[in-house]
Amino acid sequence: MMRLFDFECQECSHKFEYICIPDESVQCPKCYSDAQKLPPVVNINMGPVGAYGYYDETLDKPITTNKQRREEMRKQEVTPKGDTPKPSGQAWV
Repeated sequence: MMRLFDFECQECSHKFEYICIPDESVQCPKCYSDAQKLPPVVNINMGPVGAYGYYDETLDKPITTNKQRREEMRKQEVTPKGDTPKPSGQAWV
């Protein structure tokens, strides 16, 4: 079965992707030297909240409900994207 793999050339360090079978040897498209298959990269960030919430990078805090997010935005005086701040300097929530 053909799959997409990441490779790095052993001579020129060029990194590239290539569709091949898992045990196929691959050559670098730049210098035609043998390339080494890189380990797969898997990034799954469940954060401290788990499956029933998410980590809000803007607020730098785990969030479980919209109400909690609005309250935290109010505390930190963060304006939602697309909104304009109030003239007094307070943020819209």
